[in-house]
Amino acid sequence: MPAYEQARLLTMGDAALTVELGGDIDVSVNVRCLAVADALDALTCAGELSGVLDVVPTFRSVTVMFNPLLIDADSLGPTMMRLAATAAASPQVSRIWRLPVCFGESYGPDLSAAATTVAMCEDDLITALLAQTLRVYAMGFLPGFAYLAQLPSLLKVPRLASPRTRVPAQSLAIADDMACIYPWESPGGWNLLGCMPVPLFDKQHSQAPALLQVGDQVGFFAVSALELKALQRVVWTRADVQAQFCGEQTDAS
Repeated sequence: MPAYEQARLLTMGDAALTVELGGDIDVSVNVRCLAVADALDALTCAGELSGVLDVVPTFRSVTVMFNPLLIDADSLGPTMMRLAATAAASPQVSRIWRLPVCFGESYGPDLSAAATTVAMCEDDLITALLAQTLRVYAMGFLPGFAYLAQLPSLLKVPRLASPRTRVPAQSLAIADDMACIYPWESPGGWNLLGCMPVPLFDKQHSQAPALLQVGDQVGFFAVSALELKALQRVVWTRADVQAQFCGEQTDAS
């Protein structure tokens, strides 16, 4: 059952609470998480919740970090549970991104093995992936890192048995029923398929430094190695990225 009949409140130390709304990755649960997060943000901005430091919606839950000197769990918890039961999911306007990817070669060292795992040739795997539009269900792990789900079963590839100690920045990868793009160089255990050259994090945008947000939808289109090099030479502004790669908007609920 994707959604719980009654939300569950979890204590995360002395300065955070999590309210869980469901047990599975499901669009309807994720939309409710956004509604609860929006309601908590609204109360905080209106001055009705003091001490709230951050509100983080994820796949199936919302976590609130707070200053225990200004508000305690006994006061905050009932508010979170009330909103979990009553917050209405307003129509969500979702941005649809179409991002460029150069597949294979040195940019996608796991493409061949992933294709073998799903009993496809490399071109068919790429074609199947390009046909998908994936939802951003959560942000985390690295600044600007978006968890994109849900890949269809024909594209499910397990994580690497031995994670890499170094994954290049801008790598597009898949694992299980999810895809991701590494904004920064880091360790990682997902299957690397290609390179996506558009910056995913811009610290100049202090209010929203991450390009992608929970609720966004993301698709990809293929570019050649020469086109990739040209895109990597561009000094992107956020406005340029949005104008070139963010298309129509739709109701995400």
